[in-house]
Amino acid sequence: MLKIDLRLVLLTVSLVASTVYAVDVREIRVEALFKNAALVNIKGKQKLLKKGQVIDGVSLVSADSKTATLIINGERHTLSISSAPRSGGYQKQQEVKTSIVINAAGQYFAAGSINNQPVRLLIDTGATAVALNTRQARNLGIDFTRGQPGRVSTAGGLVKSYSVILDSISVGEIEAKKVQAVVLEGIYPSHILLGMTYLNQVKIQEDDGVMTLIKKY
Repeated sequence: MLKIDLRLVLLTVSLVASTVYAVDVREIRVEALFKNAALVNIKGKQKLLKKGQVIDGVSLVSADSKTATLIINGERHTLSISSAPRSGGYQKQQEVKTSIVINAAGQYFAAGSINNQPVRLLIDTGATAVALNTRQARNLGIDFTRGQPGRVSTAGGLVKSYSVILDSISVGEIEAKKVQAVVLEGIYPSHILLGMTYLNQVKIQEDDGVMTLIKKY
């Protein structure tokens, strides 16, 4: 009768598993950081890692807005955005980009700034221009009454609008200057819409619930 050494079988399986999931630490990039989550590029593929999750042999121990602590091939590494553990220091990425995780409602909200003032932006590829309501504009110190007046069709009908030029809009490290926007009278839109007058200046990639904006110029 054939006898099988169970310990030998388990050792063989363990060695095979280690070979399958072994990853070169130089192929790891942290591209975005969130509370207890990190967008990690593993061998050229973006993966959203959550605390305690293991993907392709890489596990996330913790993450905040500054660094992510990863276990790679059994070793602990603490990385910042656009860095990889390499002898002699970190290697910076060439592209300027920022990533946003989808929320439970299927929307992408990004922290950003308009005219150097912090705002919360709803990314809307269906909006032809950046759009905000009159109250939001006043809070940002935008004198929209000097803008070009017009009319815009909304779900509630036609409303008065003003076409203005914003000095700057930033999302992450991606800043656009002299961005056209539309200010609408009333309470619509309830969130500032980051429309195509800004988005045309970036490349957009979407994968597995993560939207990445990449600066074009």
